[in-house]
Amino acid sequence: MTGNGLIERRFFPEAPPRGDYALTDPGHSFTDGPMRALGAWVTEHGDELFEAQERLTAS
Repeated sequence: MTGNGLIERRFFPEAPPRGDYALTDPGHSFTDGPMRALGAWVTEHGDELFEAQERLTAS
């Protein structure tokens, strides 16, 4: 995700080495847009997905 510009990592020259991670502006828009929509979709259709997985493992 850092390579895609969604997360940035800040390095600190300490012993032991440390790095902090944070969402970039595109990362925030991704979580507020497509990921929120995906979450709503899973909430709406989660039972159907679970039932399909159960049918697959039962066969």
